[in-house]
Amino acid sequence: MPINHTRKIRLTELKTAYGVKHADAIALLDHPNEYERAALCSLLANTPGITTYKDALARLAGQDRALGATVEEDWDDPDACDCGYPLDEGRYHCCDCGAGHEYHCVC
Repeated sequence: MPINHTRKIRLTELKTAYGVKHADAIALLDHPNEYERAALCSLLANTPGITTYKDALARLAGQDRALGATVEEDWDDPDACDCGYPLDEGRYHCCDCGAGHEYHCVC
């Protein structure tokens, strides 16, 4: 029973600190990655338009995608798509944009 009591206290703290609903506090508390959870809390606390866990998660995913687009990666195999799968035409399906690229994802 003490574990459940501690969880209830933590949920109350999250709801009070970030002004989120109970379901959002549960999702935030149960988020598997500690660093992402801290970033989500920061977004909820510091970004006026973000009021739910889902909004914060979408913004975090958008920031990761934007960061990935600006960072040049080393490709081990230029004929393989890092995130997609091969198509029949010898091209690779891109998971991000849905297009078929010739060598690897360029988006």
